[in-house]
Amino acid sequence: MKIFCIGDSLALPGHTNMYEDTWFCKLKIHYPQHDFISFFKRKITTDVLVSMGGGENTEHAFPTGADCLEYYMPNIVIVQLGIVDCAPRLINDKSIIWKIVRRMPNVIVNKYINYLKKNTTRNPKNVIISESIFQSNLINYFDRCKKWNVDKLIYISIAIPSQEMVDKNSTIIENVVKFNNIIKTLAKNYNFIDVIEPLKGDILEDIYEDGYHPNPKGNDLVFQALVSHIS
Repeated sequence: MKIFCIGDSLALPGHTNMYEDTWFCKLKIHYPQHDFISFFKRKITTDVLVSMGGGENTEHAFPTGADCLEYYMPNIVIVQLGIVDCAPRLINDKSIIWKIVRRMPNVIVNKYINYLKKNTTRNPKNVIISESIFQSNLINYFDRCKKWNVDKLIYISIAIPSQEMVDKNSTIIENVVKFNNIIKTLAKNYNFIDVIEPLKGDILEDIYEDGYHPNPKGNDLVFQALVSHIS
């Protein structure tokens, strides 16, 4: 059985985790009979599901996305994406002001960013991926999984941050809940998608290294939740 795993920095070593602490490594050890394939990269959004790879100009081109579902033809897909999409930012990167500022010397860009940090707050509307594009990205990928007969897609919901992260980004939970609701609503339209929520509840201060990235204990919670849906 092929199990294809896609994720951002939450699935990678770092933040007090060695590779052996990650849920991905734990799954490989737990299921030595399965073939695990990973596509993990720091700071990626759900755009990765519909861009990169694919060989669009080749004779036998497949759709693009996560480099690339159609070439792997997995039995199970595990996705851990969304926080980079929805986290409120100081800057609207689509604004005219920012497009002008970013063309200036780095010293000016840095002064502008420092000014924003001191005088503004993160706006929940300033996100890298809008709600509509987030939804479109997921529909695209879910439809392709259905077309290519993926047996099961397990979506690890966007983690609920602890107070340490909320202190830095006061509206982050608002956006996490909003984007998670998109995932859950869409999943209801597909009988092969399971949404799991291992990183939430009253234990948040114990499972993160920096208020958001799961530590070994957090990774173990994800691992245990995945096992219950793979077995």
